[in-house]
Amino acid sequence: MTRGKFHNKGRWVRLILAAVLIPILTAGCFLRSDRDNGDPFQGRDRSGPMVLEVMNDNFNDARIYTLWNGNRRRIGTVIGKTQESFEIPVGHGDLRVQVDFIAAGSFITDPITVWPGEVVQLVIPSASRGRLIPRSLE
Repeated sequence: MTRGKFHNKGRWVRLILAAVLIPILTAGCFLRSDRDNGDPFQGRDRSGPMVLEVMNDNFNDARIYTLWNGNRRRIGTVIGKTQESFEIPVGHGDLRVQVDFIAAGSFITDPITVWPGEVVQLVIPSASRGRLIPRSLE
């Protein structure tokens, strides 16, 4: 029975810590200097390119396409077992990337929100679907 009381105290301590820390961390997000006037995009260029880094760990060559709101645009080709970087304009909506293997099928990534100046990495594994990973904002 003593163990149950101790377990409940630990639960209360975690609950109190969460109740105190979450509002403090949330408030810190809104205290940034670029949000003083209510515009979260102030100081950030709303137009311009992003960088798509593609690491093709597959043996097959891959043609790379971007999909913005259903509009498909060919970006380039990444030869098997190599890496390429592409500077591309940011479209409207979420980004999806289609990878079309030459004579070996294709796949489309899940959507991801991308901002101008951001570096996004696509890793094409040797046997399964790739996934987009945001790397940094410059």
